[in-house]
Amino acid sequence: MQLSANSLFHFTKSKDALYGILDETFKISYCKEDFIIGGKHFSIRAPMVSFCDIPFSAIKSHIENYGSYGLGLTKEWGKRMRLNPVLYLEHDSLLSQSYEKALSSFVLENAQVKEVTDQGRLALLDVLRYIKNYEGTLIRNNGDRKDMYRFSDEREWRYVPGFNEDCFMILEDRLFQKEEIQEMVVEKISPMRLVFSADDVRYIIVENDSEINDLVRYLRGIKKYRYSPEVVDRLATRILTRDQIMQDV
Repeated sequence: MQLSANSLFHFTKSKDALYGILDETFKISYCKEDFIIGGKHFSIRAPMVSFCDIPFSAIKSHIENYGSYGLGLTKEWGKRMRLNPVLYLEHDSLLSQSYEKALSSFVLENAQVKEVTDQGRLALLDVLRYIKNYEGTLIRNNGDRKDMYRFSDEREWRYVPGFNEDCFMILEDRLFQKEEIQEMVVEKISPMRLVFSADDVRYIIVENDSEINDLVRYLRGIKKYRYSPEVVDRLATRILTRDQIMQDV
């Protein structure tokens, strides 16, 4: 059985969120990541968009956790846009300990994150934005949680803007919680997009059959070059439903 997909999937719980992605492409948002590396706890915010590299045969639980609406884009698109698989670390492994020592010695103890400009230190800091523990507690936006959740099963790929972009690339969650700082960093990143074209889309996923016609009408109403009548007809053939996936796969 193939363990990875030929598409990268992004799921959301809201039909409106899916429509927004189809209209404006992917907005970049500051996601919270909690993990333990070499015995030290980190709680950071980094700008990103996340995807999963899971075949349909194994995607049911991911839909249950992340939502019934989604897009599947070609992996070629993902490589072109410089996405990368997440680095999963067992929190007390030898690699985890080594990375924590390097991070502490060359970055965290020598300078505040905002003051780091040396390219070598930035590279070490950049790796932090791609790290996730092998397993831990999954906490959703609605407060639902799953203990001992195996994050590595998601086979996450992540888009994170480069440090050359004009925005805050990483900050501690405790700073992000300050209202004035949160407003500033979110405003800075608000114009950024992870773009795709209609040709990059392999699947559009809605919850059930009754939503398909609404989706097609919405696509026809978007006044953008990528959704010409011919393009909408082509995209309509790529619509799947959550019900189909849950019943047939």
